Amino acid sequence: MLWRVLLFFTQSRKQNYIALREENLHKKAVKVSYLVLYGVIAFMAVSGLVIHFYDALDLAKETAHDIKEVHELVYNVILIFVPLHIAGVVIADITNEKCIVSDMINGGEK
Repeated sequence: MLWRVLLFFTQSRKQNYIALREENLHKKAVKVSYLVLYGVIAFMAVSGLVIHFYDALDLAKETAHDIKEVHELVYNVILIFVPLHIAGVVIADITNEKCIVSDMINGGEK
């Protein structure tokens, strides 16, 4: 995830997000969903650390428990998202976005 965040603040962001207004609705949704996913994963990392170090952070046990509940809920959403994402990529590769899987693996090189 750290690598993807670093890439976001380089030329990669310009290539992927500058022309966002000209993209069709599906492409916009995909790109925005990636941003949301990065935020969710960052939340998971930070909330996991807060749960683990709640005592050192002087948080009440009840507060840590509440954070843990949200953390687990978000984890379950990710568990649903991952297979749906894989299925969507496979369907896109079979239908209208040929070679999308090999582009992901090879970095778009043909």
